[in-house]
Amino acid sequence: MDNLIKYFDTIESGFRRMKFLTLSAVALAVAVPSVSIALSYSFVNRRTGSVYVVTGGEASLARLSDGESVRDLEVRDHVSRFHELMFNLAPSTDAVERNIGKAMSFCDKSGYDYYQMLSETDFYARLIAANASQQIAIDSMAVNMGVYPYEAEVTGKLYVMRQSSITAYDFESRCSLVNIERSESNPHGLMIEKFRVVRNRQLGTRQRN
Repeated sequence: MDNLIKYFDTIESGFRRMKFLTLSAVALAVAVPSVSIALSYSFVNRRTGSVYVVTGGEASLARLSDGESVRDLEVRDHVSRFHELMFNLAPSTDAVERNIGKAMSFCDKSGYDYYQMLSETDFYARLIAANASQQIAIDSMAVNMGVYPYEAEVTGKLYVMRQSSITAYDFESRCSLVNIERSESNPHGLMIEKFRVVRNRQLGTRQRN
């Protein structure tokens, strides 16, 4: 008799455990989609901006964040890309004009004025005639997002590479930036204003091996 009672007690306990597990599974099945929806909604709400990084002329999404930190990254990438287009030069008229043309979609007339100044001094013609190229290496960039228009200052080195030598220049530029509508040619939605080179001093020349 005792064994029979224990048997039924065991069955009853098993049913209670099964009921508990079933109810838990149902509750979990309801909770998971609800939490997922809530998290998705929260994630969408946090997507206040997209950071576009331009590589090889193509814009790609780099990371997402909130507030001004997003714009700060875009400003830095915009300024960096402009300098690459403006100062990375191959010994080819077509290549120079192609790069400068792309750079002009990142900057107002101040960028074109700088290009014109170099053209009038035959800088590009002499570079091409010597079969030389130029590369910029940005060492640092200071961006002030606490003012509008935003402000940026770039320091780095310019290297003019000839067949037999490399000449290095100490470089610094400054500019302001304003917000504009995003476009295919300007994915950051920024326009550089008041661009100026404030230092371009020759550091020295070394012979190439």
